[in-house]
Amino acid sequence: MKNFNQLISLLPCSTLDEFPEHCSREKAQSLLAAWTSLWHPALIAAAESAPIWRPACCTVSSAEEAEHFHDKHIQDHYYSDDECENYDLEEYSEFDTEIFEQRWRGSCIVIPALAEPQVYDGFAAAAGDIDATLVTGFHSRSELLSALSIESNISPQLASDFFSLAYVRLQVELMTRKLRYSSELDLEGFAETALAAAKAAVAGDETTAKQHLQAGFDQLAEERNQYYPVDAELLDLVLLSESLRPESIRMELACPAPKSLVLTGSALRAIADKSPETITSIRERIDEENLGIVAGPQHELPEDLLSLETSRRQLQQSVASFKEVLDYAPEVFMRRRAGLHASLPSILSSCGFRSAIHATLDQGELPASAEIGERWVGADGSELLAIGATPLDAASDKSFLNLGQRIGHDLDAAHVSTVLFARWPTQNCDSFEDLRNSVRYGKVLGDFTQVETWLENTYDPGYGDVWEADEYVSPWFKQAIASGSKRPVSTFVGYWNHYYHASALRNRLSLLALEGSEIDPSASSRISQVQDRIEQQTQNWYAEEDPMISSDLTAIEADLTEKSSATFINTVPWRNRAWLTFPTQGSERSVTRGDAALKLVAQNASRCDAIVELSGFGQLLSHPVAAIEKEPNQRASEKPADDSDSVLRNELFEVRIDRNSGGIKGVHFYGKRGNLLSQTIGYRQFDRRFGQASYGRMACDSFEVIRHSNIASATRASGSIVAEDGKRLAGYVQQVSLQRGRNVIDIEITFSDIEADELSSENYFVNRMAWSDEAAELFCDMQGSRHAIRKPEIEAPHFVEVVGEENRFA
Repeated sequence: MKNFNQLISLLPCSTLDEFPEHCSREKAQSLLAAWTSLWHPALIAAAESAPIWRPACCTVSSAEEAEHFHDKHIQDHYYSDDECENYDLEEYSEFDTEIFEQRWRGSCIVIPALAEPQVYDGFAAAAGDIDATLVTGFHSRSELLSALSIESNISPQLASDFFSLAYVRLQVELMTRKLRYSSELDLEGFAETALAAAKAAVAGDETTAKQHLQAGFDQLAEERNQYYPVDAELLDLVLLSESLRPESIRMELACPAPKSLVLTGSALRAIADKSPETITSIRERIDEENLGIVAGPQHELPEDLLSLETSRRQLQQSVASFKEVLDYAPEVFMRRRAGLHASLPSILSSCGFRSAIHATLDQGELPASAEIGERWVGADGSELLAIGATPLDAASDKSFLNLGQRIGHDLDAAHVSTVLFARWPTQNCDSFEDLRNSVRYGKVLGDFTQVETWLENTYDPGYGDVWEADEYVSPWFKQAIASGSKRPVSTFVGYWNHYYHASALRNRLSLLALEGSEIDPSASSRISQVQDRIEQQTQNWYAEEDPMISSDLTAIEADLTEKSSATFINTVPWRNRAWLTFPTQGSERSVTRGDAALKLVAQNASRCDAIVELSGFGQLLSHPVAAIEKEPNQRASEKPADDSDSVLRNELFEVRIDRNSGGIKGVHFYGKRGNLLSQTIGYRQFDRRFGQASYGRMACDSFEVIRHSNIASATRASGSIVAEDGKRLAGYVQQVSLQRGRNVIDIEITFSDIEADELSSENYFVNRMAWSDEAAELFCDMQGSRHAIRKPEIEAPHFVEVVGEENRFA
């Protein structure tokens, strides 16, 4: 190993006030490696001095470069009061060969990637002529140490302690400036302490070396305590999943530092199946109270687009898994993937959770938290203590570049600071190890704790933020498109269809039990098993639709139908009006009297249409055909469909169809002026060059009335979707239906022969609605409840409602 006169790091800043806060992952790793690696005790002892830093822009090696420096940098700092402890800017405005040699001769000069563009071109050759060694092109600390060819018998752990001292010194300096204080650190005394520790380490006196290191950390702690004597709290969140090897988990558990495991119920069961001894180690660490548990749902589903019952079932199953496997009831909740929603606090409270981490590690948007510890107020007013900080990536040095500034900002704003780190087992970076090592010498930058301890000791403000439902923006649709899924929309359509089918069967089972009917004891568990499969269908974008779900639900329905004599059952607890069709034979007849639930019945040679209205959990006992046979009536005089005018009518409003396009030209209520809404379909194509979207149009080739009775009428239009330049993009068929007694327009759209070049989250076929009231408010369903919309992107499984001054529609 070569002995150097000086150990110098070149930084891409003139003062530490300008130290870069943000850069790429690789450049941050190189920059921190350049700062800390030179603090290896063997290098310090050989150089007999602690490392220093200088600006990369001050590598002037000729008169021409000095002139350039003067023009570019002296003028930049002419009015600045910033000072740097390592250089005077004016010294570099003129080049002097003797001074250059004194400054750089025999030095080890480390140049990180971020500083390389600021180093003058002639510096490498000039430095080489005076026996200086330049080290460039490294990406990590290990590469840099290897390039320096350090040979010593110093233990790696002791060397790591020196790196920790260097890292903490940098962050304390940055924190001091963030809090607008002047540094009062005795640089000479600190350097002497580091040199004494290095000499003791080289001599093999590890005890003395640690004593001097402790003195160095104490100096840094004293510096920090002068402006804020409060310890930051550090939370280490270790992520576990079903696919992890048990060996990596056990290696992580072997480290005694406090941490918290973040895992779902299914991940816990997978670990228990693979390695029971790992579960034993987790139990032991929990008993020692230095391992926290942060539980997620049983499976991380896109719950913000699913039902509240699914969210509750997933949490209940997860709690049951933790109690069964670990004999532990989790109290802290967190999701790794997106899926938080405004209704979650009440569900968490009902499942026994006392607190949550209001953050995810996925895409999407979450409302920003004003404080680290706060009350998370749900849509129904339920409250839950929450940590409102986004975890940093502990495997990236980028997260640690401005750690001192981050802590200083928190202390300045809230007088407390909590930093969360998230990582996979055994995956971390050099800076995280430096931070964790530093805790053994004091709490200069903070102390690690597990999440339950933090929540027990944190201040509960007693109030919190009320976040609206639309502030939680999910990434599911874009992620499904990006992953190449063929079911980005139908995944959720299928879920809700199956969910309502299963819910109807469960309600029907309850009605049979109340009636005293004999039912299969296993029917309830069969429905629950199918519901588990329904929910898990939404977990994987690549999963094909399970055809057995529909057949299993149909089989359960057939078993329950045998126990009931009702023709139709309203399986929801509120009044419901429905349009039913039944196959039948006979001539055309109609009836408006008979069973009170039958509001209107009509029959032709092939089918029977009926408008049925039932109270909550009501039953239709008679068949509509029987009502017609009992009390025949003449055909109603109203004409619900007019072929010449392309108009569908009922007693509430009329729907006018555009024959040229096949779309809905207008919807008009009787006795009111103006058009309620218009509808068309097209193809949206986004031009990124101009940031504008264009829409293809409908071109109708054929139009016909396909149903015409006193109850129901329908039209069918078919044609092509044509782009602005006339290119055919796809074929379409749009069927519009209307029934008596219902304020619902049924629109069924089918595409065929799709010729569009690109289908993505920006280019897609679209069903467009337009209304005339510019002041109308928008609402949509989220988690089964109605919420206002204030953002342009909407993900609503059931409806979007437009509420105008006089009219409203969904």
